[in-house]
Amino acid sequence: MIELSEKDLSLIVGGDNVYPVVCKNMKNIRHQRKITQQKMAMDMMIDQSTLSKYESCRRNPDLNYIIHFCSTYGLTVEDLFRGPSGQ
Repeated sequence: MIELSEKDLSLIVGGDNVYPVVCKNMKNIRHQRKITQQKMAMDMMIDQSTLSKYESCRRNPDLNYIIHFCSTYGLTVEDLFRGPSGQ
């Protein structure tokens, strides 16, 4: 089980709409690691169409998915929310 730090929780409950950033960063991470949507969808145990909707921000991933994504790809929630440049 993944523990969320106070900093992680503050990002989640901070009031800003973080989903566009999360969606963009999920797609960037997939591209950086040269993973196809099909492979990532299999890793994440979701349909490829669902992943496509997450990456295009037509559907928002839930917190369980975000935690599973971070665990699967060795990231912190902050990495995913802030992106590679720590914005």
